[in-house]
Amino acid sequence: MTDVSQLGELPIAADALLTDQEVAAYLRDNPDFFDRQPDVLNGLQVNHPERGAVSLVEIQLTRLRHQVRDLESEIRGLVAAAGKNSELFEIFARAQHQLFQTHNIYQALVILESLAEKLNLEVSLKLFDSFDDTLFLERKAFEPFRIAHLSQRSVYLGRLRKPENELLFDQPPHLGSFVVLPLGLEQPIGVLSFASPDGGHFQPSMDTLFVEQLALVLTRLIYHWEYTREVID
Repeated sequence: MTDVSQLGELPIAADALLTDQEVAAYLRDNPDFFDRQPDVLNGLQVNHPERGAVSLVEIQLTRLRHQVRDLESEIRGLVAAAGKNSELFEIFARAQHQLFQTHNIYQALVILESLAEKLNLEVSLKLFDSFDDTLFLERKAFEPFRIAHLSQRSVYLGRLRKPENELLFDQPPHLGSFVVLPLGLEQPIGVLSFASPDGGHFQPSMDTLFVEQLALVLTRLIYHWEYTREVID
């Protein structure tokens, strides 16, 4: 055991007893203490539940090794995430490029379905003013969903109740998860949705940049098609 009096510059009376808090506070305030008292550091031993008495230096080295392993694991996770994001970026960028070459909503649907297939998802596109029954969604029917899920945010991610997912999908996945984006600039003109059979796939904390950009491209194309049709008519 190391004599407390070896704490060197710590000003205490000869018969005083130091508390753990006082010793800890002194060491925090004097980080160079063990540089000035190397013999104290080398002589300290700590009881380890598995290895018995070990030196403080050995404990520090063990903790550093654990920290290094944790950092390496974190770096591997970041690299994997970066690779995944790069892959997603290429997929969405290619889909957007293909969308710009379409001339109507049905050609766009082919691109969206191909995108969804690559991502192992289902896609749904609904428009409030469509004359096609397969695309039409009554604006009034969507209003409760908008109030419940989109009044405070621009994108919804997560699970949906059965009446909600049946509103957006003809054959929604059972117990799946969804990402739902309203289409439109000044006012909603429709809804773009993706669904995963995995109930935990879409989480509220997920980044939605790629799907939001996709929705914006699709929105502008719909306006362009409508404008072009009006000019031709």
